[in-house]
Amino acid sequence: MHISFGACVNEMIVLPCRAVAEPDKDYAVCFAIPVNTKGIKIITSEEAPFRPNDFFDFPINASIFSASGCIVFENVFVPIERVFLKREWQYSANYPYLFADFHRLTADAYKYPELEVMVGLGAILAEYNGLENIPHIREKLARLMMFAEGTEALGKAAVEHCENEPGTNLVYPNAMYSNIAKFFYADNFHQIVKMVQDIGGGLVSGGISEKDFNNPETRPLLEKYFGAKAGIPTEFRLRAMRLARDLLNAWHLAVTIHGEGSLAAQFLAVNALADWDKYKAAAKRAARIQDGSKHPNVQ
Repeated sequence: MHISFGACVNEMIVLPCRAVAEPDKDYAVCFAIPVNTKGIKIITSEEAPFRPNDFFDFPINASIFSASGCIVFENVFVPIERVFLKREWQYSANYPYLFADFHRLTADAYKYPELEVMVGLGAILAEYNGLENIPHIREKLARLMMFAEGTEALGKAAVEHCENEPGTNLVYPNAMYSNIAKFFYADNFHQIVKMVQDIGGGLVSGGISEKDFNNPETRPLLEKYFGAKAGIPTEFRLRAMRLARDLLNAWHLAVTIHGEGSLAAQFLAVNALADWDKYKAAAKRAARIQDGSKHPNVQ
């Protein structure tokens, strides 16, 4: 489920979705397969409302189509040379964990450009509403900026402090930083959306469309009653409101939490990755507890 653009590729790699215990070893499988293999069915659905070329009402989703596939396997034959894991349940966790490490870094990377737009949107909504110098609005804008740049910094840290597999040339993102980056933006995203919506005001939820704005009968009314701050065309304000409505919709809220692994998945990963002995050693040193335990990084 939720296999983004599954219908658009030539091949897929199938992985276990989690660590598999021995009783479920039949599900410890990993293989590569062409998507047009007999027995594979992909049920594809539109993720967000897609309105091609409707750039006034849907400035984001008029140009970006996203689709999610539910992939069903019914008696699919997989040649043995395309099988990488077959019931070796002890190694099943390696596949989803490494995949998740890369996948969460992709989330960190693509989220920052989206957050840049959100920060800018908050700023122009404040300006168009004539509120850019109100103290609580300035605080919200600062929080928006710190959230965006914090997400970027964590994603960069995952790359700059990358790890490598001993004895190989395989380099992969720092798993701890990558998971923390994804958790940081996902866990805070709803609060950030709330701030942008608060700056924009109730008109963010309004439905003033391009048809209404360009209708000779209704446009004078909209120009009069929906005007922005002096010097800002009403059209600019309405376009900003439509961007907020398009960018902050329910799909974006849901996919930010669950895309690239839910918050619970990050908790599991961080708990497994953390060097708890190091933290305990630091606390014991500060408390002067001498129980004979040592850690190489805590002197």
